[in-house]
Amino acid sequence: MEDFSVLYSYFEKIGKHELTDADKAELTSVFKKEQFKKKERVFRVDEENTRHYYIEEGLLRMYIIDQSGKEFNVLFAKERQWLGDLATPAATSYFMDAVENTTVFSVDENGYALLIKKYPQLGSYIRRSYIFLQKRFVSILSKTAEENYEQLLKNDSNLVQRLPQYHISSYLGVTPVFLSKIIAKKARKRD
Repeated sequence: MEDFSVLYSYFEKIGKHELTDADKAELTSVFKKEQFKKKERVFRVDEENTRHYYIEEGLLRMYIIDQSGKEFNVLFAKERQWLGDLATPAATSYFMDAVENTTVFSVDENGYALLIKKYPQLGSYIRRSYIFLQKRFVSILSKTAEENYEQLLKNDSNLVQRLPQYHISSYLGVTPVFLSKIIAKKARKRD
């Protein structure tokens, strides 16, 4: 039998009570545990994405590809975070891949609706994802790449250590060469 303890702990935390055996059985029935290998595609643009993903272990990225073929990372999610297309179950405008070998608990739209009714707090956790995304877009448009890099380091230095520089540069909307200059400048300031 698969281990769902991480998922149970999450719902105990947001529900602020210990789960009963019936609660655990219900969660096990609506969630599917999935594994994605490093660089494996979870979904692609124009596919009907019907699932939301809670990450047990690993790292996912959601991105777009422009008309010239250039990738732009929109979001990353790691352990104990949710990721998916918030427009589910419509055809998605994004690609989502595993950056590392990743294990997730995925739930379809019907299971998600059931969970929102039973755990209204889940809605506020997901709402935070919307808020983060909105703040990220404002930051990209209103701050310099250097300021956005500093913010990324401040908010999630562990994530920066786990990502290749080309993913970070894409996330910041700069070239890898420009990111190297930002990093070098930051190193010189420390010395």
